[in-house]
Amino acid sequence: MVYDKRVRTKGETTLRQAQLVMLEMMKVVDGICRRHDIQYWLDAGTLLGAVRHKGFIPWDDDLDIIMPREDFDRFIEIASLELPEDLFLQTRKTDKSIWKWIKIRDNYSTFIQKTEKDKKIEYHQGIFMDIFPYDIVEKKYNLSKMFLNRRFQVSDKTRKFAWILNPLSTLMVKLIGFERLKKYFIKKHSGNNPRYVAAGIEFTLAFHSFEYDLIFPLKEINFEGYSFLAPSNPDKYLTTIFGDYMKLPEEQDRKAHAYKILPFEKCNHEMSLQY
Repeated sequence: MVYDKRVRTKGETTLRQAQLVMLEMMKVVDGICRRHDIQYWLDAGTLLGAVRHKGFIPWDDDLDIIMPREDFDRFIEIASLELPEDLFLQTRKTDKSIWKWIKIRDNYSTFIQKTEKDKKIEYHQGIFMDIFPYDIVEKKYNLSKMFLNRRFQVSDKTRKFAWILNPLSTLMVKLIGFERLKKYFIKKHSGNNPRYVAAGIEFTLAFHSFEYDLIFPLKEINFEGYSFLAPSNPDKYLTTIFGDYMKLPEEQDRKAHAYKILPFEKCNHEMSLQY
């Protein structure tokens, strides 16, 4: 799929320019997924935008999609070969990434997150979209997830024991290795009867577990005039995450992720390109 870097010129604001770049990325990713039968679905604020606004939430500056673990791994292999030179596949193997998921970066721009302000950054900082892995399991694995990532403090049931459990899990991860433990826990909770689709075991920003039939079969949804894939029950999916998602937040709560967006200025990464 051809990537049109010129779409950013159609935006009347910096935010809209960034949204158009992300939409162009999404079209490329969707094309790769459909050609290779890779499953994905719009997630979080992106899915909310599709349902409530038929596109981006007006103040949103990111784009999120989900892939089942097997598709996530296949996408990395295929995208490394098929992404146009305008885009950069950011993983911990391709860059000095601090994230445990994939980011697709635009090579012609700079996106400085609020958490990156005044910091010396060595990884690619182009405008991006996020791709997260989810696991299809028979048994929920929140406790194993907390153990693997040393996050016992996130649960009321385990918080009071975190002082001893976190050091214990740290020791086990060092002795056995994060990747080996990750594969062990995923296999332990998988089975022949998939019941849940759970936020990836290494992804600690979310602990959502959805019923399998709430996600599959995937269905088409309109986003900015294009057809992308969504969970089979977007209403229940969004209610699980946001509650009353159709109610607009107060203006002071309509927050973006970026400290600064420069749609026409490349970042300092070696793979970035001059617009």
